[in-house]
Amino acid sequence: MVHKGKFYKKVVHYFKDNRIRNTVIRGIAGYLIIVLFFGILFFLFDSLSVNSFNPQKQLRFFDYLYFSLVTFSTIGYGEIIPTALSGKIIIVLESCIGLAYTPFFGGYLAYLFIQRPKDFFLTENIFLRHNNNKIYLSARVGNRGKPIVDCDATLEMFLIENNVKRTLFKQAFSRPLVEISWYINLRLDDPENQVPLQHLKTVFANPENCLIRIAFSGQDAASGNLVHSFRYYKVQDIRRGGSFLDVYRWQGVERIILNWNSFNKTIEINDEQNKEIDRLLQN
Repeated sequence: MVHKGKFYKKVVHYFKDNRIRNTVIRGIAGYLIIVLFFGILFFLFDSLSVNSFNPQKQLRFFDYLYFSLVTFSTIGYGEIIPTALSGKIIIVLESCIGLAYTPFFGGYLAYLFIQRPKDFFLTENIFLRHNNNKIYLSARVGNRGKPIVDCDATLEMFLIENNVKRTLFKQAFSRPLVEISWYINLRLDDPENQVPLQHLKTVFANPENCLIRIAFSGQDAASGNLVHSFRYYKVQDIRRGGSFLDVYRWQGVERIILNWNSFNKTIEINDEQNKEIDRLLQN
């Protein structure tokens, strides 16, 4: 009973996935449409008859649909046979389509079962954050699915001149495991980070020609499948704030998801903190 219960839960879980559910529905619908189409062709050409062991039987429209179904499935029971060249031609066409349709649909469905859905994402904005008396250029990665391991991210700044995208700055980040979220932080007020700060000033000085890109990759901890995502940010996508709002909280040793709508939000910062960011960007 335990194994049956686990199997049932897995089936329910898979069919909650819109990709799989929609694919199954479309696949069945396509199957029925093809069977109906060829059944109508058999009926219009009146190209079938019953086999010799029951010669008195009259075919009804349902029989044509039934013959179309067993032909498409390449079963062929033999109680109905083609009696004209047109029937044979229709059988050849339907059988060829059936031989191609079934493995294609089954293979694609199997691919969806093993493929990880894109349930990981980056913030819609990139943030200048004043947090714990430090100033960061920040984004964060969210993960709604299985943990992701061996994670890498890059933050890049680009200047587009003469139809060429030139890299101004590139910084790599890594993390062994991302369960729910990962903060990608580049500290700007660190004296050792004068280079990215200067290039960020270039970005602000050239809002029509500069972009910032965050790229993220890792491996699904369960399947080992590679996952990746990236996002470009324009100057108008840069927001100011403090700490990121929580999307979960701890209840004892259990993590409870609060609201993914808070994923792209930060707490507001005061005037003095805004002035500190201004001074950093103007120096």
